[in-house]
Amino acid sequence: MPEDRQFAHVLQVAAVAATTLAAECCMVYACLRGLAWQFPLAAHLAVMAGLAAWCRWSPGLRADVRLPLLLTATTAALGPFGAAGTLATMSLTRWYMRKAVPFEEWYASLFPDTRQRAGDDLAARIANADLTAPGSLTPFAEILAFGSLAQKQALIALINQQFRPAFGPILKRALTDGNNAVRVQAATAMNKLENSMLERTLQLIRLKRESPRDVKASGALARHYDEYVHSGILDAGREEEFRAQALEGYRLCVGAEPGDMESWLAGGRLLLRGKFYAEAADWMERAMQAGLATPQAGLWYMESLYNLGRFGQLREFARGCRERMETVRDLPPAAFEAVRLWGSQEPAAPVEGAR
Repeated sequence: MPEDRQFAHVLQVAAVAATTLAAECCMVYACLRGLAWQFPLAAHLAVMAGLAAWCRWSPGLRADVRLPLLLTATTAALGPFGAAGTLATMSLTRWYMRKAVPFEEWYASLFPDTRQRAGDDLAARIANADLTAPGSLTPFAEILAFGSLAQKQALIALINQQFRPAFGPILKRALTDGNNAVRVQAATAMNKLENSMLERTLQLIRLKRESPRDVKASGALARHYDEYVHSGILDAGREEEFRAQALEGYRLCVGAEPGDMESWLAGGRLLLRGKFYAEAADWMERAMQAGLATPQAGLWYMESLYNLGRFGQLREFARGCRERMETVRDLPPAAFEAVRLWGSQEPAAPVEGAR
């Protein structure tokens, strides 16, 4: 057992605890034999006064008062059971500490060093992941769901080192993992994430206040709020607040620079998330007409049209992009099926009960 984890003066405390246990047992025996309760009570108070004086004035106990205080407090409340419990605690603690892992080793195991794993491409996959593509987080979610403890710890450690807001749902899911070490590691990484994002928020707000007419400062703050909204770590109220602030920033950007198509597309995505489908469709249509017709943008646009009930326009758009969508490998199967369904030459038969 490491010296820095041992209790001081164990033998002395054990002797006092054994003596206290014997005295308290004698008091209980005297009560059971019919002795007036005033005498055992006085004896108990005398024992407690002796223990208190021992804790207070014994020069050898000043280095470690844990066991003496435990003995005094439990004996005062429980009598002989307190002294016996203190002796049991000392025995069990000594037995446990023979096999216990030091705190430094346990804490280091939460964030293992992954730099030496030359054959492991997990770090490269995280660093180079295109998190805007549909299904890009699926491999990491599968590691968290089906991987070993070492793989889960490596994943969270690497996410902590190379974090991007899109990894928020992965960390949030890790908080409910069945392994306690994974949950503690995820909570530590989540706390670090929230602190870093808060610092970044304050920095961007300060820059915007210093240059209120700077479109780049407004755009940077809007994109930061946008990333925060899509990080998956916000509650409903804060997400709504940050979405509104991000939209305000994007509106300023497109108002000052109508050719900023990336802001049009990002704002359209936020409008879609907020269920402002008509405005979302307008924003994304404008971005796609200017050349940002990515597969993901097309899916967002189709979702907006579907929620607006503009099925004819949805079919026409799906027919136009069906072949191009089918060449994209990163789309989930559900997206392929939706494009094939709406892009078919003949509309599907209406389903009873559908709107």
